Amino acid sequence: MKYRIEEYKLKNGIEDISIIFDEKYQLLTTFMSCDVLPFEKWIKSGFDRVLSGKSEYEEVNGNVCCAEISPKTTKVYDNLAEDAMGNWCEVDTKELRQLIDEWCDKVQKFKMSITTKPPHRQA
Repeated sequence: MKYRIEEYKLKNGIEDISIIFDEKYQLLTTFMSCDVLPFEKWIKSGFDRVLSGKSEYEEVNGNVCCAEISPKTTKVYDNLAEDAMGNWCEVDTKELRQLIDEWCDKVQKFKMSITTKPPHRQA
């Protein structure tokens, strides 16, 4: 599963960060940004219950995506698809859980770095 993390600055000066996956896993870009970030603890706990063996299956629905979590694989679906199925992908559950940690850590460090930067002064 290939991805890259990009930091960027908008014309209005706002800085942000994105995780971008290759075409096969493109939906994970949306899942990570729109669902994992706002519901981080809740989504992580769903993965953790399955990976620890406390649950055989968990389903988490966020703003855009649904993740069906089982011990070996997780299926991520686009809840907003007009055809009720839409774009979806299947990934290794442990790998996705580790990636969620990495992504959330990167975002937290990025936010800390932009809040500690001195303000830009024009001459």
